[in-house]
Amino acid sequence: MPLKPVSVMWESTIACGLACKHCKASARAERDPRELSTEESYAFIDQIVAFGKPYPVLRITGGNALRREDIFDIIRYAKDSGLKVTIAPSTTPLLNRKNIERLKRAGCDVVAVSIDGATPEQHDSFRGMPGTFDRLVKATEIMRELNLPFRLLTTVTRHNVRELPEIMFLARRLGAIGWYLYMLIPTGRATEELALSPAEYEDVFHFVYDAMRLPLIVVNAIAGSEPYRRVAVMRRLVEEGMLEESALMQGELYSLLRRKLTKLAEEAGLEEAEVAETSYSPKDSSVFGKGIFVAHRGEIYPSSFMPVTLGNVREDVLKVVYTTSDVLKALHDATKLKGRCGVCEFNDICRGSRSRAYAVTGDYLAEDPYCAYIPGRVELPDVNKEAILNELRVTNFSRRVG
Repeated sequence: MPLKPVSVMWESTIACGLACKHCKASARAERDPRELSTEESYAFIDQIVAFGKPYPVLRITGGNALRREDIFDIIRYAKDSGLKVTIAPSTTPLLNRKNIERLKRAGCDVVAVSIDGATPEQHDSFRGMPGTFDRLVKATEIMRELNLPFRLLTTVTRHNVRELPEIMFLARRLGAIGWYLYMLIPTGRATEELALSPAEYEDVFHFVYDAMRLPLIVVNAIAGSEPYRRVAVMRRLVEEGMLEESALMQGELYSLLRRKLTKLAEEAGLEEAEVAETSYSPKDSSVFGKGIFVAHRGEIYPSSFMPVTLGNVREDVLKVVYTTSDVLKALHDATKLKGRCGVCEFNDICRGSRSRAYAVTGDYLAEDPYCAYIPGRVELPDVNKEAILNELRVTNFSRRVG
């Protein structure tokens, strides 16, 4: 069991002015009076600091964190405590110049803003509020002006999957330091009707592999993307002649995304690299494990997509919960997995999406229902799969339970 999580995600409030189709928090208009108070929030940050250096990253989310009047004081307290802090506010009128300047003064390291379409019509229809796309663009202009780093987040659904190349290049034009993709997990307001098929997810992972090879922008696939690690290893083995190309499962969606990506890259004068300079370096897996989530009332969950209560920061010590929880130990143990994931030759690096298994089946150890791979499908050469991922500099893809 790793000593500490790579990050602690905190749902600072459930209040939000948007009505996003995929909201995992089922956010509502008003704040919950049982949210952590300012002083309780400081005590919670002290619990993160108790993990010791190097500290986990504090990732503040919601709802809309800007609905908390004390959020700037909380960020400053976390920064003064030595933590790196990111925040993911909603694109409501609160994401204005005044509040962006306050985020900068408070010491926020990175702002994360969602983008779910390459056009205003596509993005706004998904976010449930007209004008959110224009507000997003304006906010990025202000953040660039203030030299406040920001990344853009995209939840991959049937609504936008065919526009991923366009969204990626738009993210770069807007000045984002990174583009993070979430595979939809059917929880909260998100329904399975919005999800892709297993074969389509496989195609998206092949697209991600191609996108990471372009020296354009940091590309990171997180929640629901664990099978990407298998795809990355298989792609590298094919490139090295250690696996037949027929072993890859690539369909019509990948062909479309690949054509679009190639066209946009050629227009921009970009060429694929062995490892793009913008790729991430791995964390030390002997120290850092997967992330952990703290909900707005203080409940501790394995992830924001898996509401399995492990404790509450009001009553329990976060470090003790993380290092002793039987649920977390099981999630880190590939031998506990069931179904296809339990016998898969890639479960030492993948293990499937535990949150997706829980959302669909109610069992977080069940096989990932949206993984297209059948164990034993290929004759895998004797290779160090983790070393291949380290070479590709994508080890961080496994660092969250999502």
